Amino acid sequence: MSGLTGRVLAGRYRIADVVSYGANTIITDAVDLEADRPVTLKIVRPELALSESFRRAFRRQADLALVMTHPNIAVVLDWGEIDEAGIDSVFWVVEYLGGGSLRDLFDRGRLLQPSQALVVGLEACRALDAAHQRGIVHTEITPSKLVFGEDARLRVLDFGMAALLGAAAWREPATVPTHVARYASPEQALGLPVDAKSDVYALSLCLIESVTGKVPFAGDSTVSTLAGRVGKLMPVSADMGSLASVLEHAGRPEAEDRFTAAEFGRALVQAAEKLPRPEPVPILAASLFATSQAQLRRPSDPTGGLARPDESIETEPGSTEPADAESTAADPVDSEPGAAEPEPDLPPTEPVDTVDAEPEPDLPPTEPVVAVDAEPEPDLPPTEPVDAAETGPDAVPTERLDTPSSPAPPLVILSDVADNPTGAVEAGSGSPTQTAVMPATAPPPDATPPGILYDAERESRPWGKYLLIAFVALVGVALLGYAGWFLLRTESFEVPDLTGVDEAVARNEIAGNNWDVVAERERSDEVPELNHVVRTAPVAGVMLDEGETFVLVVSDGPELRTLPELEGLTLADAEATLTELRLVPQQASVEYSETVPDGSIISWEVQDDASLGAGARVLPETVIELTVSQGPEPRPAPTLAGLPIDEATTAVEGLQLELVRGEDVFSNDVAEGLVVSQEPAPGTPVERGGTVTVQVSKGPDLVPIPDLDGLSFSEAETVLTEAGFVIDGLLGTTDGTFVSISVDGEEVAAGDTFLRGTGVDLVFL
Repeated sequence: MSGLTGRVLAGRYRIADVVSYGANTIITDAVDLEADRPVTLKIVRPELALSESFRRAFRRQADLALVMTHPNIAVVLDWGEIDEAGIDSVFWVVEYLGGGSLRDLFDRGRLLQPSQALVVGLEACRALDAAHQRGIVHTEITPSKLVFGEDARLRVLDFGMAALLGAAAWREPATVPTHVARYASPEQALGLPVDAKSDVYALSLCLIESVTGKVPFAGDSTVSTLAGRVGKLMPVSADMGSLASVLEHAGRPEAEDRFTAAEFGRALVQAAEKLPRPEPVPILAASLFATSQAQLRRPSDPTGGLARPDESIETEPGSTEPADAESTAADPVDSEPGAAEPEPDLPPTEPVDTVDAEPEPDLPPTEPVVAVDAEPEPDLPPTEPVDAAETGPDAVPTERLDTPSSPAPPLVILSDVADNPTGAVEAGSGSPTQTAVMPATAPPPDATPPGILYDAERESRPWGKYLLIAFVALVGVALLGYAGWFLLRTESFEVPDLTGVDEAVARNEIAGNNWDVVAERERSDEVPELNHVVRTAPVAGVMLDEGETFVLVVSDGPELRTLPELEGLTLADAEATLTELRLVPQQASVEYSETVPDGSIISWEVQDDASLGAGARVLPETVIELTVSQGPEPRPAPTLAGLPIDEATTAVEGLQLELVRGEDVFSNDVAEGLVVSQEPAPGTPVERGGTVTVQVSKGPDLVPIPDLDGLSFSEAETVLTEAGFVIDGLLGTTDGTFVSISVDGEEVAAGDTFLRGTGVDLVFL
C-alpha cells in the first residue's frame, strides 16, 4: 500500500495525498477525474477484505450509504473494488469536507464554548435521528467522525461502515483501540448488544470533551477505559450551564434511561434559551490543494468550494466582475435606462429684439405688485432693462417699463429656476430649468402704470408710536420674568427604565439629572446578573425633581435557595422539589437499606461542600447528590435440613423471613419431626419478608405383612402388592395353596412390619 500518491485507482480516482493509515482503512485525498472534483477516498485494508462474506456485507452497506441523504450526513458518492497494482481490496468515496473534524480542533488546542458545543450537538443529533429511523446504528461516534464542510455545517461520517469494520474488534472489547474505547458506551464495554442509545452516549462524551478538553472515564489502557464507565454516572460540570443536565441525561449508564437522538436534540434546543448567542465554530477551513485550488474547486462542488476571481484584476467593491478602467474613467456616473442626458452649459441669452417680437393680443399684462407707502410720482422715468444674466439664481420676476411713447411693447423677463443663472433659454423649450421671455401689453394712457399700487390717501397715525413702545416694554418685562424663572426654577426629569442595566451604565445615564442617588443591594431571580439594576424608586416614567432621592436597587446575584430535607422522599419527589428550587439533582449512588423503602432517598449532600445540610442557603444550579435506596438487602436462605420444626422457624424468622410448612413426608433417612427439605435451597437470596417452605419427616414408611392364609397365589399377589410389598420369589406352584412367607430367608408372620417396597418370598404347594 506504499506509494499511493499519484496513482489512479479504478481508472477514475487519482490519489493526491495519503491523509492517514488507520487500523482498518487508508484515508486519502483524491481527485475524481470524471467529475473534476476533489473527494475523500477510503480504502479498506486488504487483509480485512479477503473473505467473500466481508465483501458481501461491504457491498450491502455501501448501497445503503449511497441512498442515505441528509444535510448532516456525509454524502457517499461511489464505491468499488480494486484489483490492480498489487492492491486487492474495496473502497468507498465520500464528499470532500474542507472544514476539518472536531478532532482537528482539539489537536490545535481549540475548545468550544457551551453554546458552540450545543450547536455541534444539535446538528449531530439530526444526523443520528435520521440514521436511527432507518435502523442504522453508527457504533463509533468519535470527534474524528464529526466533520465540518467549508460551509461550517457539520456532517457525520461512516454510517454503516464503522459498524462493519469494527465488528471484529468488538467481539473481544479488550482488543479495541484505546482512542475508540474512550467514546464507547457501557453496554459496548460489557460486550452486550448495542442500539441507537450507544450513539447518544458517545455523542455526549464528544461534547463534554469539546468544552472541557477531557474525556470522562478515560484511562491509560483500553481495559481501564472501558471498565471505568460501567455503572457510573456521567460527570458533568455545572460550569456548562443549562447544557450540563442535558449531557448528564444523554450519558446515563443504563441505556433505557438515556435520551433518544430526537429527544437529545429537543433538550438541546430548550437548553439554548439559557445560553448566550454562540460565536461561529472555529473550523479549519483549509483548502484541499493549495497549488491547484482554482482548477479543482467549482461553485457546484458539493463540498462547498468557491470559484476564485483573478486577484490581478481589481474589482469594484461588492462586485464579482473586474472593473473596466476605461469605462469607469469615461462614465463616472452610471447611466440608468431612461435617464436624461446632462444639460450642456448654455451661454447667456441675449435680450430679445422687441421689433421682431410679435405681441400676444390675448395675454394679460403681468403685474408684479409693489407696495409703496409714499405719494406716487406723476412722471416715473422708464425702468432700465434688466439683463437676465444679472438676475442671479434668486432673482424675483422683474418688469421692464418703457415710456408710453415707446413704439414697442415692454418685455417681462420671468426667472423661475435657481439652477440656471447663466441665462435664459427660449420660451416653450420644455426644459424645467428655463427663463421665459414674453412680451407685455402696454398700459392704457389713463391707467396706473403696471406693477405699481398707490394708496388713495395717507392718514397721519401718531398713536402708533405709543403702541409700539408699549409692546416693546411688555416684551421686555416678559423676557425678564422668564429669565428669572429660568434661573430660579427647579428642573424635573423623567425617570428612565433602567431595569437590567449595569449599575455603572445606569449611573452614567442619570448623571446630569442632579438626583441624590442611593444604591441598595438585594438578590433577585428576575435580574440574576451581578451589579445590574433590579428596579428603581420611583419607577420609570415618573417625573423627579433635581435634588430628590433616587434609589437604585442593584442585584447581588440570584436569590439563595434554602436546602430542603430530602431523606425519605421518593426519588421523583426529591428531583421535583430540587428542580422547583432551580437546584440540580444528581443521583450519586444506589444502596440497600433496611429502613428506607426502595426508590426513596437514604441521604444527600451538596456537591463540593458536604458540610451543608437542610436549612442552609445555596445558589441556584447547585448540584445536590442523592443516595437512593434499593430497599432491604436480600438475605441468603438458611440451612434447615435435619432441624426440628421449631428451630427451623426461629432461624427463618431471625432473618425477617417467613417459614411455611409443606406436607409432611416419609423418610427412611430423617427421623420423624425433623426437616427433610426446603425451598429455596440454602444460600439462595430471598427478599426481606419472603418465604421459605419446608417439609417435615414422618419417619420410615412401615407396612404390616397381610394375612395370606387360604388365599390363592393370584389373590396373595394382589394383597401383597396393595400393601406395599414386592414378590421376589415363589417356591411351588401358582395353583397351590399358601404355605409360608419369608423376608431375606426368614419366615415372617402376618402383622410383622417392614419398609414399604420390601421384597418377600412365597411358598405355595
